[in-house]
Amino acid sequence: MKFKVVLVGLCFCCGLLQAQEQSFGIPNPNNTITELYFAGLKDKLVENYNNATANFAKIIALDPKHDAAYFELATIGYRQNRLLDAETAIKKAININPKNIWYLKLQAEIYKRNGNMEALGNVFAQLIQLSPETEDNYFDRANALFLAGKNEEAQKAYDEIEKKFGASKELTAARQRVVMQASAAPDNATIDKLLAESPNDVKNYLYLSGVLLEKNKKEEALAILQKAKNLEPDNFEIDLAMADVYQSQKKNELAIVPLRAAFANPAMPVANQLKIVAAMLPRFGNQLVVKDATELIQLAVKSHPNDPKLMVLYGDVLYQQGNLVTAKDQYQAVLKISEQFYGAWEKVLGIQNLLGQYAEAIKTGEDALSIYPNQAILYYYRAFALHRNGQNAEAGIEIKSALQLDGDDKNLKALIFALQAEVLIDQQKLKEADVAFDKAIELAPDNYLTLSNYAYYLALRNQNLAKAEMLAAKAASAMPKNTSIADTYALVLFKLGKYDLALTWIQKALPNNEASNPVYLEHYGDILFLKGEKEEAVLQWQKAKQAGNDSEKLNKKINEKKYIK
Repeated sequence: MKFKVVLVGLCFCCGLLQAQEQSFGIPNPNNTITELYFAGLKDKLVENYNNATANFAKIIALDPKHDAAYFELATIGYRQNRLLDAETAIKKAININPKNIWYLKLQAEIYKRNGNMEALGNVFAQLIQLSPETEDNYFDRANALFLAGKNEEAQKAYDEIEKKFGASKELTAARQRVVMQASAAPDNATIDKLLAESPNDVKNYLYLSGVLLEKNKKEEALAILQKAKNLEPDNFEIDLAMADVYQSQKKNELAIVPLRAAFANPAMPVANQLKIVAAMLPRFGNQLVVKDATELIQLAVKSHPNDPKLMVLYGDVLYQQGNLVTAKDQYQAVLKISEQFYGAWEKVLGIQNLLGQYAEAIKTGEDALSIYPNQAILYYYRAFALHRNGQNAEAGIEIKSALQLDGDDKNLKALIFALQAEVLIDQQKLKEADVAFDKAIELAPDNYLTLSNYAYYLALRNQNLAKAEMLAAKAASAMPKNTSIADTYALVLFKLGKYDLALTWIQKALPNNEASNPVYLEHYGDILFLKGEKEEAVLQWQKAKQAGNDSEKLNKKINEKKYIK
C-alpha cells in the first residue's frame, strides 16, 4: 500500500508570579469548579496550555463571574503571545473584580507587549488610585506617557513624582530622556551631561545607546557601548545591545561575537536566550542563521545545563536541520528530567513516526497518554503508529478516543478522519472509508495531501474517477512540485485514458525518485505501454523491480512484456 505521511507537527514581574500562588478566592464553592481550577493550575504549571485552557473555560461555563478563571486564561494568552485573547480575558476579570492589583498588573504587561502605551498609562493611573504610595506606579505611568509621545504630559507626571516623593537621579535621567527624545538626536554635550550624573551606571550607557540607535546614530551608539564594556566587561546586556547595533548595520558576522559572549554568560536569563534563538528558527533557509542558532543554543545549554526549555529548543533547532535522531534524543532527555513536559512527548512521537519507529511510538504513546489522557493528538500519533504496524483494530480504538475528545482544532480532526479512512481501507470497509475522507476534506479543504490520498484510493478501486480527478487536480495545482501528488494525478489520468497528460505528470514525479521509488516507476511503465512505447515500458518495469518492487503482477508484466490490469 502507498502511504503518505501527514504529521501535525518578557517574563512576568515577580509580583505576578507571586500572585499565582495566592488565593484569589474561588467565588463558587462548588467542588467541580474547585477541582477544575486546581487541575487548570497544574496543567498551566507544566505548560500544558490546551488542557489548562479547557479547564478554565469549563469553569466560566459553570460560573460566568469567576474572575480568577478569566485571569488564568489571560495569563495563558499572554504566555502564548495571543494578546487579543489575553486582553479580552483580563478585561472580563477586571470588570468582575476592578480592585484586584494583580489583574491590573497583568493588563499592564499585555499593553506593554502590544505597544498600547495610551491604555497602559490609564492602567497605571488606576494602580495609583489603589496604591497611592507606590512610587513605581507613578514612574511607570510617566514612562508610558513618554513612550506614547506625550512629552508634555510626561514632564508634568515627572513633576508630580518630585512633588510627592522628592528629587532623585532616576527622575533627573527620566526628564533628560524626554528632552533627548524630542530632539533630532542628542548632541555630545547632552550625552556627557547625562553620563556625568552617574558615570558608573551602565544602565545610562545602555539607554543612551538605544536612543542613538533609534536616531540612526549607529557608530555613536557603538562608542557608548564600548565605554560601558570597559566598565563592566561581563555584562551580558551590553553584549546584546552591541549585537543589536551590528544587526541594524547588517553586519551579522560581527553581531555573532557579542551574542556568543552573552550566551556563554550564566547571568543571561534563559528567557532571553529562548526568545533570541526561537526568533531565528523561521529564517533557517539561510545556512549562516542555522550555524549561528546552533552555536548559540549549544552555548545556552552549556551555561544552563539540564534546563528543559533550552533542551527542547535545542531539539527544535536540530529538527529544523533534519537531524531527527539527535533531536529525538534531546526531547527524550527532557522527559527523563520530568515527564510533565507535554510538548516533548508530542515531539518524540512525531519523530518516531517519521522515522518509521512504529513499535517505539506505540509504547511512547501509551506512556504519554497515561499522563495526558485528554490530548487528542497523542491518540492520533499512537493510532498512526498502530496502523503502520498492521494493528488496525487497535488503531481504530485510538481514533475513536481522539474523536470523542472536545476540541475546536479542525485541522487535527481532519487528520484523524483521514487516518481513520486509511484504517478502514485496510479493513476493506470502503464505504465507511469514503465517508471518513469526505469528513476530513470538509473540515480541511486545503489539506492537499489528504485530497491526493483520497484520489489515489479511488483510482486504485476504479471508482468515482471524476471525483478522483477533481481532487487530484486541485492538489496538483496547489503543490505541483510534490512528487507523491504528481504520481497520484498521473495515476488518475491514466485510469481515465488521458495518457499524454498522465505522462507529463508522472515525469514530474520521477526526477528525484527515478532510482528509488518502485511505485512511480511501475506507473511510468504502465503509461508508456498504453502509449505504444512497449520496450521503454518494460525497461521502467525492470527498474521498478530493481528498486524493490517484487509483486506478482509486476513480474508478470516483465515476463509477458505487456500491461496487466
